Amino acid sequence: MVKKMMRILGAIILVLVVLLIGAYYYLVKLPLPMTEGEIKIQGLQAPVEVLRDLWGLPHIYAKSNHDLLFTQGFVHAQDRLWQMEINRRLASGRLSEIVGPEAIPVDRLQRTFGIMRAAQKEIATLDEDEKGLLQAYADGVNAFIESHKNRLPLEFRVLGVSPEPWEPEHSVGWGKVMAFIGGSNWADEIVKAALTQKLGPEKAATLFKLNQPSTPFIIASGLDLPALWPTHAFVRNSFLPSLIGASNNWVVNGSRTETGAPLLANDMHLDVRIPSVWYEMHLLGGDFHVIGLSLPGVPLIIAGHNEDVAWGITFALTDTQDLFLEQLNPNQKDQYLHKGEWKQTKHIKESIKVKGRDEPVIHDILETIHGPIISPNIPIAKGFKYALSLKWAAHDPGGMISSITRMNQAGDLEEFKEAALQWPEPAINLVCADRDGKIGYILAGKIPIRPQNHGNGPFPGWTGEHDWTGYLPNNEKPFRINPPNGFIATANNKVVGDDYPHYIANDYMPGYRAERIREVLTQKSVVSKDDFRSLQGDLKSLEAARFVKALENMKGESAKAKDLLKRLRSWDQILGSDSPEGAIYCVLFYRLLENTFKDELGDLKDHFFGVGLTQIQSMNMFATHSRVILLNLISEPNSPWFDDVTTTKREDLGDILEKSLNETDSFLREAMGSDPSNWRWGRLHRIEFQHPLGKVKPLDKVFNLGPFETCGHFSTVWQSTFLPGMDFNYAGWTVSNRHIYDLKDWDKSVGSIVPGQSGMFGSPHYDDQIELWLNVDHHPLYFSRIKVEAEVQERLILKP
Repeated sequence: MVKKMMRILGAIILVLVVLLIGAYYYLVKLPLPMTEGEIKIQGLQAPVEVLRDLWGLPHIYAKSNHDLLFTQGFVHAQDRLWQMEINRRLASGRLSEIVGPEAIPVDRLQRTFGIMRAAQKEIATLDEDEKGLLQAYADGVNAFIESHKNRLPLEFRVLGVSPEPWEPEHSVGWGKVMAFIGGSNWADEIVKAALTQKLGPEKAATLFKLNQPSTPFIIASGLDLPALWPTHAFVRNSFLPSLIGASNNWVVNGSRTETGAPLLANDMHLDVRIPSVWYEMHLLGGDFHVIGLSLPGVPLIIAGHNEDVAWGITFALTDTQDLFLEQLNPNQKDQYLHKGEWKQTKHIKESIKVKGRDEPVIHDILETIHGPIISPNIPIAKGFKYALSLKWAAHDPGGMISSITRMNQAGDLEEFKEAALQWPEPAINLVCADRDGKIGYILAGKIPIRPQNHGNGPFPGWTGEHDWTGYLPNNEKPFRINPPNGFIATANNKVVGDDYPHYIANDYMPGYRAERIREVLTQKSVVSKDDFRSLQGDLKSLEAARFVKALENMKGESAKAKDLLKRLRSWDQILGSDSPEGAIYCVLFYRLLENTFKDELGDLKDHFFGVGLTQIQSMNMFATHSRVILLNLISEPNSPWFDDVTTTKREDLGDILEKSLNETDSFLREAMGSDPSNWRWGRLHRIEFQHPLGKVKPLDKVFNLGPFETCGHFSTVWQSTFLPGMDFNYAGWTVSNRHIYDLKDWDKSVGSIVPGQSGMFGSPHYDDQIELWLNVDHHPLYFSRIKVEAEVQERLILKP
């Protein structure tokens, strides 16, 4: 009997093992793309080679523009089809179709913002060549979908989703989403409006005036701008008076590098998940030979180098959005007042299909002359007296595809500049260099012209006095070439000095990262790629240095408070993962923020500290603004802001600091033990790379990567952020890539993305760049055919 039971049990186990192996093969291994051998595909005009290196980076060799873009679409879909599906659904407000009712608020928001309506509008303005490139790319994506209907990626099978054909508007739509990520001034304006409503105009103004960070300019005050790029004259218009992610980039002239040629570095800071927002590619064929970072779903290379020019990107945070207060007719809500007349709103009905429901959700959108009314979809704005409409440069057609194409093909810095000035959105700081030895800076993106020459809204929409009058001409945008100091660096800091005649923006990020980059580059007369690598991983916080100095006269009362202050004063302000003082600093700063402002801000405190306003915005720019405000406030120890209005005592900075120090000590002892020498910033600040399916337990153990102890801060060159509150684990944005381009020898350029090239679970390139990321390391970016051939790991031939 026992033997029989054992045989039955053994048979059951065998069946389960076979089923598990079969499921693993069917769900994981079968969908993995074919990367070696030959594939015949309809739509190609001639054979194309796809050579992948050790890190899964594809080098595509084609004979025409059409076949190159077609193959790029095919290869993007091989490794990132699910990501592309999610991206286009996010852009078009169609997540509810596959996720269910929980995604309805996101879909409503995206439909209201009108991202896909703007994309469709832009498609209609393109010429035949531009449409042809987008269509060739879309045809390549669709060729992959058609050939893999029976072995789609795991996520499609789990959710029972089939991808629809890819359309050119989906590529442009994702570009609009990136514009949304890079321009979130509308959220700042809403937070300011809410704070003004709660505190009153005078008291709110005293708070906003403290948001004046000491920051270096990209183009310093007093420079003769026309002389910086001699091909254009600088024209002053006589009628003008005299949003989330971040990034670093810098370029150094050959006179200051070991190679004698320019070196250019770029690390862009975005939310890091699985897969990476970036996909590294090398494209050669037709009119293109370019390598660098691409966006899955979008053709060509966004940042990288061709045979003659290299370029890197940071968000410029140009103010391309205004909120307008709209006075709706109380008797007829679909009318709004503008210049003394009641005008009819444009009424748009959007049908949102929802998984699990028979009937769609009908979403009503009203548009004024300024743009869509967004306030019904923003919880914080629902109590405002007036409706809020959004004027956004990305709603107007731009020349994204034309600009990317010409940037990819530019033969020198002048050609690159002319191409970059056509770039519509998001607004970006471009540092660039060419093989002739020139280095340059360009502010790319549409800059609205406002009659009042500022964007400190919301503005009354009914007067017409604040309506935009156009966009700044290209020859008046800031640019620079070959500065005397031999380098250019940007880190989302202020672009120009106050003598620049046009309004660009107010809400820049504090200049700590930019200042630190300049400090390091200035210290050395000659720099190398190793210096660049070290700088990309730099963890020195100038914000922390300023904070410690500001508290130098504070004593502390309790023994624990005195000990924490003593430790901070002996600290080197390096926010490494092993730093006890880094943990003390980050916890103390937040306790100070909350104890200073929570009593008067009430429910608005979280948004003032940086919590996002919508489901797709984890943070707003006040995550950094509030830090600047507190640092400036410390110089006024008797400021009424330090008084806790809920008590009868009149508190000052010393009282609030003492309370915060004791709370910090208690928190750290509970989290990491009673011995401060065992405290580590990395134990509080861990990072987990999350896959969309990993949000559901226990799938997080299968698909997610980590958690890993990490380092960095809002203010460090290796930037790493966390949500307001007492959970200091990574959230928000951090380093998504690291690239260094060597203009002496392109084959010596290096790069990395995180966590890897592939979004396909089971691929060796799903997570193979995490160690590079943690160690601030890179892999080669081979450009010559000889080097590529020497290192090729997989060779795929696509044939018509």
